Amino acid sequence: MKVSLDIAEACIDRLRSLGTGPVNVRLPKILKLPEGATYAWTENPLGINGYYLVSRGEKTPWRMKLRSASFNNIAVLPEVLEGCLVADMVAILGSLFFVVGDIDK
Repeated sequence: MKVSLDIAEACIDRLRSLGTGPVNVRLPKILKLPEGATYAWTENPLGINGYYLVSRGEKTPWRMKLRSASFNNIAVLPEVLEGCLVADMVAILGSLFFVVGDIDK
């Protein structure tokens, strides 16, 4: 609780140090992406999603790949299911947390 209060006080101090001015700023409707490739990840309740983005310097990305956490969770199945009975597969699949719609992305 003390750490949470410290974080809240730090946020308040940071807000006080900001200058006055508009908070809402209009953003351009079309953003031109710089040329190149980048990888980023985000955390979600199932694990980590990975995003790979390639741009040719145009207004839309040339290629984007998503590796969802469900894909990572299901990728271990060949090792986990080796030597198991079919009856055990229900319990094993129940112990892995995945969303079927995320697997094929």
